[in-house]
Order: sequence, then structure tokens, then C-alpha cells
Amino acid sequence: MTGSRPLRIAVVGAGIAGLSTAHAVHRKALAAGRPVELDVFDSASTPGGQLTTEREDGFIFDWAVNAFRTGPGAATELVARLGLEGERIEASPASKRRFVFAAGGLHELPRGPRSLLAFAPLRLTDRLRVLAEPVFARRVREEESVLAFGSRHLGPEAAELLLGTMVRGVYGGDVGRLSVDAAFPAMRAMERRHRSLLLAALAGRRDRQAASVSTWSLAGGLSALTERLAHELGPALHLRQPIDHLSASDGGYLLRSESGHTWHGDAVVVATPPRVTQRLLGALDPWVARELAAIESTDLAVVTMAIPRSEVQRAPEGYGFLVSPRERSSVLGILFESNIFANRAPEGQLLARAILGGEGREQVLAWRDDELVAEARAMLDAALGLRGAPSRTWVKRYPHAIPQYHLGHRQRVARIEARLTDLPGIALVGNAYRGVAVGAMVEDAERVAD
Repeated sequence: MTGSRPLRIAVVGAGIAGLSTAHAVHRKALAAGRPVELDVFDSASTPGGQLTTEREDGFIFDWAVNAFRTGPGAATELVARLGLEGERIEASPASKRRFVFAAGGLHELPRGPRSLLAFAPLRLTDRLRVLAEPVFARRVREEESVLAFGSRHLGPEAAELLLGTMVRGVYGGDVGRLSVDAAFPAMRAMERRHRSLLLAALAGRRDRQAASVSTWSLAGGLSALTERLAHELGPALHLRQPIDHLSASDGGYLLRSESGHTWHGDAVVVATPPRVTQRLLGALDPWVARELAAIESTDLAVVTMAIPRSEVQRAPEGYGFLVSPRERSSVLGILFESNIFANRAPEGQLLARAILGGEGREQVLAWRDDELVAEARAMLDAALGLRGAPSRTWVKRYPHAIPQYHLGHRQRVARIEARLTDLPGIALVGNAYRGVAVGAMVEDAERVAD
């Protein structure tokens, strides 16, 4: 490569990870005075990957992630650079309340010692064990599952209920298999810094307030972000163009699409799910492909329901609720979208989004739409009491929805990155490596672009 021609870069995958990486590459190249030719390829007919928004008759909701949970940083700066700062909306203060469905009813998750003492799903002895956490807390260096970590700090019963419910809500995963170090590194950082999680939580509340961390979205839904990113790419974005071959060629890389189109470049950012990435990298490095194949993902289905509030017996409160692993339902949780952001539903309507499936419940993908709606409605009825059926429903399925950061995940990612040094110009981004949250992927895009 010389200064006589632009650096040619391809991005495979036009989800939020790929689009934000392409945007960051272009911006940083301009700042450095380094000309680039950028092309982004995706098999879908629309950009955004899983980050899509439904807008219909006054209802607005995101199918996958519905909000950022960040303070100042990469996500906030990206929104501002795209001219979307005026579209930013904050979650309602009331949505700070979170609930769990356990033992047949809704219970507000504890937010302090007093509310913990009143938290009925745990026996009094287990509640007292949580409050005594600073006495038992100690630092451990070796990697642990979330369950093992939580059991040491909170006791086994509280760890299974509180952390098990959280793991299902965030990853749709198994609390006994997920690595606390990879999936929830902030928890391990709390232990390193404060030893006690309770003491860290008290300090963290002050830190979050100082850092202005909040839950926020965009008025038109989060796909407004990917739509703007795609618009800025213009003709550099190639939709309905799945890449099925990637190989080394002439000091760079050759990409070929299923339609026979070929592209040669100096660097390739692969922003596809692990099962796709492993196929693309199989010819370049079978060892990396095998490591990628070991990253498991879990399947989800989403059912969104519009219900007249007059048909709901008990008023929905807060952000929504997660379902305890001890319950028999295939519902992981239900979010009250119209509680979180005021513009999500017409007056007098509750908009509730149910997530079903997860590890051990993958069979939900084979259910009919009416079966998924019935399961979601049954859980909402158990929680709130419904006098009638939803006035409108939407259903979508997500095979391989969320990568699972099982024990050994960080070491696997480190091995992959070390091996890729033998393939200069190849980079991997997406939710399979260093964070599943949208904000984490935007931050990772900045790192990879550098």
C-alpha cells in the first residue's frame, strides 16, 4: 500500500456494529488525511440487522434492543455527529422501578436494605444473608460463573433468583454457564475495587449520578440511528449482496458475493454473527473458524401486544418485569414500552413487549404465532390480570439471537485476536466478542476503526 491510492476497506455486515465501524473508519481517515474507498455489504434488503423499529398507527417499538444505558461517550457522540441529538428522549423517571415475577406474582426488585427486607420471594434468612454480604465478601482471581460469583457474595438462593433472573433478561442464558468476567465485567470490577458488592453499589450510585448515566433512546426508535448511518454511506452500502467467500489475494483480500460480484481490498471488517463469520474465515484460517464455532448463541421470539388500558385490571408499573427461572413459563420478561417512553403508544393503550425462549427453551422458534401470543398473554394475565384479548399483536423470531459468553469466553476471544495478527487487515466486530449491548458495540467500533 502506498500513498498513491486510497486504502480499500470492506465491511461485511450492515448491523449496528458494521455501520458504526464504517462510519468511524471514514471519519478517522478524513481526520488523518488518509483517503479510503469504503464498501459495506449485507444480505438483507434493509440495513440495521436486528436493530429494527416498528412504526404503525401511532405505535413505535424496537424489536431487539430498545434503549441505550450510557453516559457521555461513544454512543452519545455518534448520535450528535449524525445530527440526531434533537431526537434523543430520556426514559420516564417511573421506569426506574423494575419487577420480577416469582412465586406467582410481581415483586419490585430491591433498591436498598429496607426494600430487600420486604422482598417476599426470598426467605428471611436469605434476605439477611444478602445484607450480611460485606462480612462474607472476598476477592477471587480465577474465572467464575455468574452463579458461583453470586453465591459467594449473596448466598445460593439469592444468586439463583436475583442473578439468574438478570442473566435470563440480558442474555437469555444459563446463570451456571455464563462467565461473570466476560458477561458482567462491571461486577468483577466492583469486587476488585470494593471487595463487597453492597458497598460497591452504594459508591456506584454516586458514580452513576456524577457520570450522568441514563436510559435513553430516539423519538423514532433506535433504527433511526442505523437508517442515518446507512444514508451517509450512500452508494457504498450494498444491500441484498451476501458475501460467501473471503480469501487472501495479491497482498490483500478477495471477497465474492453469491451473485458472482467480486471485490478486492486491503482490509476487511467482518461484522456478521459467529456462525457466518466462521464460514467466511474458514478458507483463511480453519483454526479461527473452529474457535468461532464454539461461541454458542441462543434463540428468542418476541411478541408485542397492544392492549387497551381499560382491559388491564392492575396498572402496569415501571420498566416491566423479568420472570424467575423457577417459573415454568417460556417468557423471559415483558417490557412496558409505553411506560418507558411516552410516545410509544396512542393514548389509553398499553404497549407490552414479551421476550420468549433462551437457553433450554429454544423450541419456541417452532411454535405457531398464535401459540407464542397465547404464552405471552398468559404471563401478562398472571402479572396484571387481563379482561380481554390484545387489540393488536406483532410476532418475530430470532434464531441465534444472543451470543453466550460461557466460561472461557474471554480467553477464546484473546486467542482469536492473537491469531488474527497473522492476517493483517482482518478485524472482527459485533456482539459475539466484547459486549452484547448496543453502546458496547459502538465503543468497539471506535477501537476497531483505529
